[in-house]
Amino acid sequence: MIVFFALLIFLPSVAPSGLSQAEMDSVISADRISPNLISNGNVVNLPYLVLQKISISLFGLSLLSIKLPSIIIGVFAAFFIVLLLNRWFKSDVAIVGSILTTLSTAFLFLAGHGTPVIMYVFWLAVILWLGSKIVGNDHTHPMLVISFVLCLALSMYTPQLIYVSVGIGIAALAHPHLRFALKQLKLYQLIISILVFVLAIFPLAAGCFLNHEVIKDLLFMDNFSFGAFIENISVAFAPFFSFSLAYDSIYLAPLFGLATIVLVIFGILASMGRLFTSRNTVISLLTIFAIVVSGFNQDVAISIIIPIAVLSTAGLESVIEKWHSLFPENPYAHFIGTTPVVIVVVTIIVSGLLHFVYGYRYTPRVAKNFSNDITIIQNHLDGGTIILIDPDDENYNFYKLLEDYNSYTVLTTLPERIDAPVAVLGRPYQDDKLELKEIITSPKTRNSDRLYIYEKVAVKETEQKGDE
Repeated sequence: MIVFFALLIFLPSVAPSGLSQAEMDSVISADRISPNLISNGNVVNLPYLVLQKISISLFGLSLLSIKLPSIIIGVFAAFFIVLLLNRWFKSDVAIVGSILTTLSTAFLFLAGHGTPVIMYVFWLAVILWLGSKIVGNDHTHPMLVISFVLCLALSMYTPQLIYVSVGIGIAALAHPHLRFALKQLKLYQLIISILVFVLAIFPLAAGCFLNHEVIKDLLFMDNFSFGAFIENISVAFAPFFSFSLAYDSIYLAPLFGLATIVLVIFGILASMGRLFTSRNTVISLLTIFAIVVSGFNQDVAISIIIPIAVLSTAGLESVIEKWHSLFPENPYAHFIGTTPVVIVVVTIIVSGLLHFVYGYRYTPRVAKNFSNDITIIQNHLDGGTIILIDPDDENYNFYKLLEDYNSYTVLTTLPERIDAPVAVLGRPYQDDKLELKEIITSPKTRNSDRLYIYEKVAVKETEQKGDE
């Protein structure tokens, strides 16, 4: 876990080295968070966007500040995945399974991607762990129940996770064991839990009431049509298990290596005989949720990380137990049999890390979806510089935020009076007042000339006369 935390800290400088369109859109949404957010209907993904706005307000608009909320949430998500696997597996197997999950390409990408997509994995891990602590426990601590209800309410701010909350509510009323668990709650616990749920869900409910478009955002994706349902599922999962083709996507292909898939298959086979245990039932339903609901919103597909984490750990456990059962009384055979497993695990981790670091840098169809313009601007321009951006640039609103957080002046045309250095993003600029001083390039885009830095002609002539 120490290695994982260290990797998370350095994620912005490792890979992917840039911002995707979704990250820029997330920053714009975070900047719009204001006291009147309920009346504006700006409540979708509210918990994450509040964290992102705080991060940007404290540290300015930068690669780190944009990704920092995902890094922090990724740490907590990893922590709860470790706790969850420890609830369902022996400690030694759970630790190895946790390492395989948290150091996988899929999880590292989510933890370094500055969008609310990380919340799918985080909320599911937290809810499953809290649920496993509550169900079957005759002496549940009141804080566990309150925390479960609070997380359930806050998770509903993430699009499509409302389906999970509704499913849990139906299961609690229909399943005899869950009904029994509810009856075990004391009256004051039930009242407090209801109050916490109502207070936590109030901004979302009010936003839905005042702006009906919020309901559509919570249930479906933008421009959703039922005719594209199957196609959405296909597109969502295409990069996850493609071993021969890289897709034009922010996700590397494959996100899960062949060895991990083999462990998942072993896990499925090992679970067949215990299909109706609580663990296997939950994972089966969660897999169905990830597949079906990704037809409404392709981002939901990434929640398959939780079932894969559990099934790959189950597969690892079955391999170890099968070998030990062949030589139950021979410790030397146990050791010899464990050694190949360790080698396989290390190979999976190392290959996954290399795939993550180099894939996002050198896979053209993926790398081109990330722009490092903001890093170029901050590395080569001082505060107060005038930055000219084409008004038709789809990211103009994003770069305009540099005025609020980084003391740059972002314009679409050159002002009459020039009292500061001038830089133009993405294109040359013709003006008699300016002379090209430097061109900053980027290896990530086909148009590699990203930043044109100019100096004022009049200032240069005055300096020359002074030297004479």
